[in-house]
Parts: sequence; structure tokens; C-alpha cells
Amino acid sequence: MNDAWPDLERFIREKRAPAALPLDDKLTRDMDLYHDLDWEPAKIVEVMRAWADRFHVDLHDFDVRYYVPSANMRKRDIVMTALKSPFSASARELLGGRSLTLGMLEEAMKRGAWKQD
Repeated sequence: MNDAWPDLERFIREKRAPAALPLDDKLTRDMDLYHDLDWEPAKIVEVMRAWADRFHVDLHDFDVRYYVPSANMRKRDIVMTALKSPFSASARELLGGRSLTLGMLEEAMKRGAWKQD
């Protein structure tokens, strides 16, 4: 799949369609699923599974908690961590996670497998 971007772009727009605000902005490879698209961890997992099925990508190495550490936190713990974040680099890192970008999905489509950094 040499030119995967147009297919990925269509797929993301389909998955974003039910959102309150339509995704009219231009999609870019550096857009993050959590930070830029505002998808919660459960939505990211749902979309990643559908994406893997549609584009035949092996997801054995994918773990949403690696990219969004708060995915396995209780809401109370997330709130406490958010309150600590102005004073704690580790709290900010925990809330921020790692990038999970459209460009990473495009590369995985070309490889046929997800590779965690």
C-alpha cells in the first residue's frame, strides 16, 4: 500500500463523522488521535481495531496504555494527577502520554503491522 494517506484520510473522516463538530480542517500526518482529534482511549481502541480490520494491519504490538497512560486510570486518579500536573513533571508525562499520530497509522498501513517504538 504505497499511497495509504488518501485511504486513511477517508477512514478517519468516516470515524469522526458522528462527532458534534465535523472535521473540516485538513488532516495532517502529525495529528494525534488523543490530543488533536479528542478521542478518548476507548474510542481510540475501537477505531484502531476497525482500522486494522479494514487495512489488514497486524495490531499485536499495539497497547493504547503505552500512548495514553491514563487509559487504565480511574477518573478520580486522573483528576488528582491533573491537580498535581502544574507542579510535577511525572504527572504531566502521565497525562500527556506519547504521540499516536495519523502518520504512524499511515506507516503501519504500508508495513502491514503496528510496531511500537
